Amino acid sequence: MPKIKLNGKEIEVEEGRTVLEVCLEKGAYVPHYCYHPGLSPDGNCRMCILKVSTSRKLEASCMYPVSEGMEVETEGPEVESGRKDVLEFMLANHPLDCPECDKAGECDLQDFTFQYRGGVSRFRENKVIRHTKDLGPNISIWGNRCIACTRCVRFEEEISGEGSLSLINRADKAVIDIFPGKPIDNPISMNVIDICPVGALISRDFLYEARVWFAKETESVCASCARGCNVKITALDNEIKRMVPRHNAEVNSYWMCDEGRLNTKYVTSHERVRRFKGTPGDISWNAKKIVAENGAGSFGIVASTYATIEELWLIKKLADQLEAPVGFLTVERGEKMEYPGITIETDKTPNRRYAEKLFGTLGKIPSGCRGLLVINGIPGITWPDELLKAAEEADFLAVSDILKSPLVAKADVVLPGRAWAEKDGTFLNVDGRIQRIRAALEAPPAAFPETLWLQELLGIDKPGSSEEIFTEAYPGLDYAKLGNQGISTNGI
Repeated sequence: MPKIKLNGKEIEVEEGRTVLEVCLEKGAYVPHYCYHPGLSPDGNCRMCILKVSTSRKLEASCMYPVSEGMEVETEGPEVESGRKDVLEFMLANHPLDCPECDKAGECDLQDFTFQYRGGVSRFRENKVIRHTKDLGPNISIWGNRCIACTRCVRFEEEISGEGSLSLINRADKAVIDIFPGKPIDNPISMNVIDICPVGALISRDFLYEARVWFAKETESVCASCARGCNVKITALDNEIKRMVPRHNAEVNSYWMCDEGRLNTKYVTSHERVRRFKGTPGDISWNAKKIVAENGAGSFGIVASTYATIEELWLIKKLADQLEAPVGFLTVERGEKMEYPGITIETDKTPNRRYAEKLFGTLGKIPSGCRGLLVINGIPGITWPDELLKAAEEADFLAVSDILKSPLVAKADVVLPGRAWAEKDGTFLNVDGRIQRIRAALEAPPAAFPETLWLQELLGIDKPGSSEEIFTEAYPGLDYAKLGNQGISTNGI
């Protein structure tokens, strides 16, 4: 392994690495725009220039390979002067519209300008005006902000494979655009918004919705398919404003799909079930009465693969206690789509693998039962005909759900459910990786945690926390070690 000196300190590095990669890995931060760890390097923004002993001029570190004996300086008068010059060209035509830009507060151009420019501009000419337009159903561009870093172009070529974006014109008129009549509209297109370093590409869904410094950010997992992409949930006024991907090399790299991002409106919908009818005690009393009078199998349970590991563990214990058959609600849709670093699964629920691990083959909807407990959580589900028939035939029906439905309207007992963004727990993804979800929002007052009332049904006097239930379900795993990246259960 080559040895180099980084800011006077000798280190060993891997052959073939670029200077920028080594600097970022070793904690010597170098400002950059066009470089992104999930894309090929391009070397066009020149912001990552620094001083290397093997060249007489400043070099773009994202394209410069390390070599034996190289000395690298990431700071100093010469380097700082070079970065100031680069920024002066970038700011020549850039509008001073930070107060209305959605990127404000997390914009690299803001940060680097504050660090290197000092608020001084020598530019007195009229600025070049570029287009502001919709590029697709979810994405718009404010071309005046574009610094032509080409991150979005490379994403569309290397990750989505669509090639929907291109850099048109030259020099100070260069700007990103779509090909005529071909909008950017593929299943992972909105990732170009995240990787745009300056707020030129903007989400039409998030536009003017929140300032990031007022919002709360929670690290969690997307529940829209069995992949379980790692995400950050941005919430303001107890409402999800956006979800963006969080890097996890084992699950979703730096990306997530558009469906997962946009599948959040139901959480604060006016169709939420916000009032309870009856109590968990009513369910317990009726269930025991029905089983005592009619025998095993007379009371059935229907669960969904939106339930957490902790909830399914308690449902299994309840089913064993009541000798109740268990059926499952799940959703499969579309075709499996594979991209570099991310796969979109056909299973549109987050925890099917654990349900199969715990219950074996997911059973059919129980039929002919005198009593029925339905614990859903899948937003906008189309109720199976066999469930509607079973509910019609039952003498007693209890439903826990997040959205209003004919089944909720018919139920004798209704317990408002919590959405995945309102509770703490864990999911087991399609690859057998346990990952944590964390509450990003406060649930409606009537929506008690499912783990709480399920333990009440089980007759547990002192309900345990999600962590305690998880430890019971997976005694060989330390809950704390799940961290923010999850842990693989292969071999466990």
